[in-house]
Amino acid sequence: MTTTLLSNSQQVALQQALFNSKLLNSANLKSDNPPSLEHKAYSDIAVMLYRFNLQKIKWPSFLKAAISAANNVCQWLTCELVRCQQSYKAQSDEAVSVEQSAFFCGVFSEELAYIEGLLGKDDHAD
Repeated sequence: MTTTLLSNSQQVALQQALFNSKLLNSANLKSDNPPSLEHKAYSDIAVMLYRFNLQKIKWPSFLKAAISAANNVCQWLTCELVRCQQSYKAQSDEAVSVEQSAFFCGVFSEELAYIEGLLGKDDHAD
């Protein structure tokens, strides 16, 4: 597995999210501290991004699900997701999709790299 900047708690949250989405057969990382609600929300959103595939993502569906996951857990992320949703509704063209893909790749880069490393897929985001 590749080196990651994610804490053990973040890794556990990602493994649990992957297990819950049936992408991983077992969540085997142990942590003395259970993942926070924020780590769980980030993990759920990262797994959604991975499953939706950024190149082929259906922004309305993804944004609705991501807002639901982040709501009442991470205010700044919820605000950014709502901003992206409003931007997409106002002008759903290629430029908006590229901007949103870049934004989410940046915010979730460590989580996506960890998922790809864990699942053994280096070419998923290409």
